[in-house]
Amino acid sequence: MKKWLLLTLLYLPALIFLLLYRNEVMAWAQEHANYFNLTLIATLFALFPVLPYKLVIGLLGYSFGAVMGGIVTWLGTTIASIAVYMMFRWLFQEKGRLYLERIPVISKLSALFSQHTFSTILIARMLPVIPQMGVNIYAGTASLPFWSYLLATSVGKIPSIALYAYAGGNLFEHPLQTAGIALVYVIMLASAFAAYKIRLKQIEGPR
Repeated sequence: MKKWLLLTLLYLPALIFLLLYRNEVMAWAQEHANYFNLTLIATLFALFPVLPYKLVIGLLGYSFGAVMGGIVTWLGTTIASIAVYMMFRWLFQEKGRLYLERIPVISKLSALFSQHTFSTILIARMLPVIPQMGVNIYAGTASLPFWSYLLATSVGKIPSIALYAYAGGNLFEHPLQTAGIALVYVIMLASAFAAYKIRLKQIEGPR
């Protein structure tokens, strides 16, 4: 059986199950709240995006506090990122590279990712407009250095998770503090976007 078909047969039933029973899963998490169970739930929702992940972070922050909600979602999304990276690196590396080479934009970015893996992944993690699952798939398919990928992923996810977890747990009680933290986050996003544009100009070179 082809690898992609096997993956589809394993992934789709789990995705459909979580889509149909997402409310029950969240209810179970509330009834059996501990770090292990909540990390498991956060990992599942990162692997199977049946809910916007920002909403998941906010809900966990609201239900269990900013600290616990932030930690479990950071762990969950990091574990999911590792799982997707490993899966595509081991199963689809050869065919995936051939496919990526056919896409002009990806070909340009490949040099940037390979030469500046940590900083590029870090910037990509901080920019909400970049699909995070796409970053995971690309990193695994292109065989980017694992430890650089993991460190950049772990650090790059902290600002957004901290913001949404804090907002979920404190928005109504401390709206001004939440707004202040959001402002700091926006400044960080602007800096990350500026760095991203500079990196793109470097690989494009003089025209």
